[in-house]
Amino acid sequence: MNIKRRITLAIILILLCLSIGTIGYSTFEGWNIFDSIYMTVITLATVGYEETHPLSQQGRIFTVFLIIMGTGTLVYG
Repeated sequence: MNIKRRITLAIILILLCLSIGTIGYSTFEGWNIFDSIYMTVITLATVGYEETHPLSQQGRIFTVFLIIMGTGTLVYG
């Protein structure tokens, strides 16, 4: 695979992770878009900040899924 195509795919995967994370936190936790984006970014970037709000059981399971998906994307990129 050429480098341009690989970079394009990596960017698409990152945007997909951000979208899934934002939609997931909005759906499972009922958060607004800003809090959902913020939580997704700090989770994927492994910054280590605390949660925006306490997570429910569903939210914790979703976060584990998001971390695994984000790590896979990072390894690919």
